[in-house]
Amino acid sequence: MKKIILWIVIVLVFFLAFEYQKPVMTTYDATKQALACVNNPSERLAIKSVDYALKDLETVHTSINVKSGFFNQLTNQRDLSITLVFNGAEATVKMDAYSGKCIAVTGPLN
Repeated sequence: MKKIILWIVIVLVFFLAFEYQKPVMTTYDATKQALACVNNPSERLAIKSVDYALKDLETVHTSINVKSGFFNQLTNQRDLSITLVFNGAEATVKMDAYSGKCIAVTGPLN
């Protein structure tokens, strides 16, 4: 019985260590993912799609934010906020920092 409990504790420690140290997306990958989110948004975002390419971007601002909640704090979970500026239009895309899943889009494009 003690061996089983010890193995469960070891597996949990490895799982938490892996979750805590997951790599965050690179700026280039995050920018491409944010652009894809703006160009082909899902219906739940309730925004119109636009047709921009990487060459249309004037500036990109990124920030990494800590997610709230006990489990998110325990496993060091993060969100990315990426502000894309194209020809005077500006959109901020909030996405998961690890998978690139689009959470929300705010700004003049929404």
